[in-house]
Amino acid sequence: MFKFLRLIALSLLVFTASCSKSDNEVDLSDLQIFTPEGGVRAAYKVEVADTKEKMFNGLMGRSSLDINSGMVFDIDILPQDMEVALWMKDTLIPLDVIFVDENGVVFSYYENARPNDVTPIYPPKRPRLVLEVNGGQIAQYGISIGDKFDFYSLHKK
Repeated sequence: MFKFLRLIALSLLVFTASCSKSDNEVDLSDLQIFTPEGGVRAAYKVEVADTKEKMFNGLMGRSSLDINSGMVFDIDILPQDMEVALWMKDTLIPLDVIFVDENGVVFSYYENARPNDVTPIYPPKRPRLVLEVNGGQIAQYGISIGDKFDFYSLHKK
């Protein structure tokens, strides 16, 4: 019975992937990062990974990422008891990873994650959102702990 259920689940996953949008049809959202004082630190056009399939695939297999673009992961779609970790398996470009709490505040980050590295990247606590951007942008824009995201606008589409 378990093998049968796994086969059905695998078939649904393959079907879902084959029906998904191509890279040219991706919906983009605006995301801004503000200093604690309210000034704009950085602005991005982001893809929102708001399904388990999008979250699992992330930015894997992409050979580049446009300047000031990225992917934001909506961690709330995962079970609350599930530990959150990221890795760079099959990711071809270096990335900066920013962890954001339920209030939209940056509480941790990881700079220049190495392409194809399978070492898990664990945040110190469960994030509400995770933003992946081109490696080096945390330093370039001076993104730091305490900065704030305007992420509620991401789900108003």
